[in-house]
Amino acid sequence: MASPVSPDPDKLDALTGRGKDPQPQNEPPEGKFEGHMKDGGETNPLQKGNVPSPMDIANQQKVSPSTPPTMDKVHAQMNAVSGSLGDIKNKLNTKGLKLKNSEKYLVRKKLGNANEHIDGVAKKMGLDSKDFTKKLNQSKNPIAKFLSMVSDGQQQMVEAGNTIKHLNSNGKKMQPGDLLLVQIKLNKAQQELNYTSVILGNATSMIKTLFNIQI
Repeated sequence: MASPVSPDPDKLDALTGRGKDPQPQNEPPEGKFEGHMKDGGETNPLQKGNVPSPMDIANQQKVSPSTPPTMDKVHAQMNAVSGSLGDIKNKLNTKGLKLKNSEKYLVRKKLGNANEHIDGVAKKMGLDSKDFTKKLNQSKNPIAKFLSMVSDGQQQMVEAGNTIKHLNSNGKKMQPGDLLLVQIKLNKAQQELNYTSVILGNATSMIKTLFNIQI
């Protein structure tokens, strides 16, 4: 009868795992936690395709111009501000629009800020100043107040645009310091209007969604 063969110790170790350093369980990949902390623990919401919030707009837009202003650039900015005011007017005229108290407060504040900057532009262009605070004290519903403020801002931009066109056509130039101040105020007004547009856009989209559901 043949004697039993003794197993090879090396092969036995390979099968049983003896002789090897134990592997830690559930160890996170090296550098993953550190990279997560460096990134602030979150990703940019704009990279996910989300709609930018008012705070995103406020943080991303630059108030100070990066290039020296020119008469043509300032005139183009005036047209852009007028366009934004027109967009806001269209949203305010949305049928069935109802704003929450928090939304009314923000729209009133942001439109008021924008009109103050627009008024500052008008003053620099030699136009008459308007007291926009009276629009808020009139006994009208909030939407009517906002529409009145938008209309005033549009009128100011039209007059300012005509003034700068007249200066340009006659070969006259504004002082560089005044032109820079006008550009900064227009940038600030545009930022406030963009904020307002986002708030109203959210409110009007809810109305359109409910309308589609009812249909």
